[in-house]
Amino acid sequence: MLLPLFSLLPSPLTWFGRLASILLYTGLDSLTADCLHQIAESGAACTSRSFRSPRKDRTWKSISVAAVYLFNPFTLLACLGRPSSVFTTLFTVLSISHACQARIVTAAFALAMASYISLHPLLLLPPIGMLCYDQLCLQAAGGSGQAATDNHSTENAPTTRKVATDQRTQPKALAFAAKILGTFVAALAFLFTLSRLILPSWNFIPSVYMTPLTLPDLTPNPGLWWYFFIEMFDAFREFFLGVFWLHMLSYSVPFCLRFQKQPLAAVMLMIGVIAIFEPYANAGDAGAWLSCVCSIGHVFEGT
Repeated sequence: MLLPLFSLLPSPLTWFGRLASILLYTGLDSLTADCLHQIAESGAACTSRSFRSPRKDRTWKSISVAAVYLFNPFTLLACLGRPSSVFTTLFTVLSISHACQARIVTAAFALAMASYISLHPLLLLPPIGMLCYDQLCLQAAGGSGQAATDNHSTENAPTTRKVATDQRTQPKALAFAAKILGTFVAALAFLFTLSRLILPSWNFIPSVYMTPLTLPDLTPNPGLWWYFFIEMFDAFREFFLGVFWLHMLSYSVPFCLRFQKQPLAAVMLMIGVIAIFEPYANAGDAGAWLSCVCSIGHVFEGT
């Protein structure tokens, strides 16, 4: 659906067309920065239904997180290059922002938009779903719980705080999973149907989504795949394509299990894995990840 959007813009050969393109991408980056501001404001980085970070007072200011994205050199480079990945970044961060506010339908729809444009955000469905469910449980418990300090903590050791929530007030996990998965699938079906109405055939599916799966273009890029596959014999190509994709798939669920008390950290780490290991990596995805990490910057600060 990006083709009809760009067809509405004036010709880039004119000064007015170049100005319109600049304003479009500037607006997209501004909206992404606003979503990062909302993520930082939500407090999901340091408070969940079962954990409260002892470094809560060290979290970055919301305006600082947004500024890091806007003035990141990789973000500026992506704005100059004007790739379609800027749309993917916007809808991905928008989905995280709505998940931090426990908005199931809009979070799933925004993630479906990102997955529709680029295949990789599909891997974010488990951690974003876990984040949305965590915030939903926190809202059901009244938005805040009573913090209890670990009895085994010593005087010099940092204390770990847990948030006590009433299990009876929490929504059913299976019902939540069915709702967010159903919304995600329905949104994807709607987008594909709308694309078919705009385009004369279904040929856009192999053209768009089989390209990252089969890696036909081995032009040098910032990613890791192209160099490995130019050294690979054709007889082993399909095998290692499967291995590389399984490698990316192997991170999503383990992150959810390891960081179930800090779901936002699982989302940010999975974004980093995608930015590093996606087939056609670009500077825009790396800049977006480095900016998203600032929302959990208090975790990396020294004691």
